[in-house]
Amino acid sequence: MRKKTVFITGGAKRIGASMVNYFHEQNYKVIFHYNHSKQEAEKLSLELNGKEAGSASKESIDSTVAEFYKVSKEINVLINNASSFYPTPLQNATEEEWINLLNTNTTTPLFLIKGFQEGLTKSKGCVINISDSLAPRGIKNFSLYSGAKGALETLTKSLAKELAPAVRINAVAPGIILWPENGEIDDEEKNKILKNVDLGRAGDPIDISSAVYFLTQANYITGQTLRVDGGRS
Repeated sequence: MRKKTVFITGGAKRIGASMVNYFHEQNYKVIFHYNHSKQEAEKLSLELNGKEAGSASKESIDSTVAEFYKVSKEINVLINNASSFYPTPLQNATEEEWINLLNTNTTTPLFLIKGFQEGLTKSKGCVINISDSLAPRGIKNFSLYSGAKGALETLTKSLAKELAPAVRINAVAPGIILWPENGEIDDEEKNKILKNVDLGRAGDPIDISSAVYFLTQANYITGQTLRVDGGRS
């Protein structure tokens, strides 16, 4: 009996999985995409389908729009969460890395919005792009990633104007929410980073999920980037 549908890219792990669970609890039909995290995606899908049938995950983004409409006639919310993130010091940066970071962080969200424009217009839906609270300021050794996220925030503003009044488009920019999984940041470095956070602590994935959900309900907000970073920016 779920009346609204949300599509979340990069929904198998970490913040993406938190949003999948959060929207499922808010009575949305949840459809999510993943790239390499097949095992996590299948586990999450089984858990949600165990509660109620109606969720799905898709392996390839090439035919995402067509695949989506095979399992849902309507889209109400598009969340562009999938992202590549890794350091690219300038002297070693490659064109291939730039294309990868730009594609995952900017190009794919752009063309997913285009692909779902008709459906979102029909449902008077909305788009939430996931950015990064520090990217617009620049991040040392992450120039390519920062540039791609900066472009995403600019797209958010421009497309909000272009698709208004039918479709609202906003962004959420997380701060320190989950530390890298590879363990390359030790406790000393973590404490150093947290000294720059006004609230003095890392956030929780639920902080991002709830902010994203808020923007789906905030019918008079569009073209904005909400920074959820404990005051760091």
